[in-house]
Amino acid sequence: MRKQTVINLLIILITLSPAAFLLIVWKSIPLTFVTKFEFGNSFEKIQSRQDLLIAVLVLSVVTALLYLLMRNLRKIDPKVNESTPRSSFHKLGLIITLFLAILNYFFILSARNDWTINTRIATGFFGLLVALIGTYMNNLKPNYFAGIRLPWTLNDPDNWKQTHRLAGKLWFAGGIVLVFCSLILPEAFLRPVGIGLLVVLVVIPGIYSYRIFRSKRN
Repeated sequence: MRKQTVINLLIILITLSPAAFLLIVWKSIPLTFVTKFEFGNSFEKIQSRQDLLIAVLVLSVVTALLYLLMRNLRKIDPKVNESTPRSSFHKLGLIITLFLAILNYFFILSARNDWTINTRIATGFFGLLVALIGTYMNNLKPNYFAGIRLPWTLNDPDNWKQTHRLAGKLWFAGGIVLVFCSLILPEAFLRPVGIGLLVVLVVIPGIYSYRIFRSKRN
């Protein structure tokens, strides 16, 4: 069996492992439990073990499909061909896969241990994901599925390269800032800070790439 096939099977098993873990701890989870949210206003949602099982299975399958998508972009994306280095796509797929698997475990443990899902936790998780994506954004090659996919970046490899070099630095720094904010800022400030920072991370690379496009046209 090829090494890459073994790796793919291992990753798929990781994506499905939260469902297996849920079945192992099934009896320790109440028949019905209260999921507690604190995002500015506190609210609760009563759920059953069956609801949790469906949610965990759906997220596991989606995670596996995302990984397979990033592994096989060259088969469905005309921008990616045999000569395109694919390691960055594979690593990005692995990062997203591991992140979503950890998130799936978190949902199970929240139900089991009566944890509260609040703005601080959500901001920390989101910041970590943004920082991890930022570490590999600079290495992404033009494609229709991941990155700053604008007409002028997709049609100009140099524009794509410069834009993603900037975006990678911004996303990594922005993600680290969000993680620190989740630890030190009052929860009332986290949502506006998170939204504002997300706008900056999307808008600045877009404006930068458009300026490159206009400068080349002129």
